[in-house]
Amino acid sequence: MATKQFTVNYYRTCLGYKNSATWNGSNIQIQGYITCYGSDHRFIIYFLHEDSPVPQPTYIPANKVGAIFLPFKDMAMYMDMVRNEKPIYAYLNSSKPQWNSIKTSNEPVGEEES
Repeated sequence: MATKQFTVNYYRTCLGYKNSATWNGSNIQIQGYITCYGSDHRFIIYFLHEDSPVPQPTYIPANKVGAIFLPFKDMAMYMDMVRNEKPIYAYLNSSKPQWNSIKTSNEPVGEEES
């Protein structure tokens, strides 16, 4: 089992409509993605068209990349998080890739965004 947690230093996002890609032999239709970059790892959050098959999440330690696949309707809440929270951490797990995620550190109750 390999796990990796890293600080997200920057991100890149893309929007499209039914952009075709192949993931582990499955043809998927991507409407958007957010790529979170650490110093040596990447975590890609793909947002799929409603007609697209949904691959299983993955973390490939040798390639230093993990991915999850979500409905396009969920993209706004992830964009809000990467835009407005700091610091952000990515968590990748090769044994339980369904746990791949981004998260914040502990924050005081009632903290307002500045």
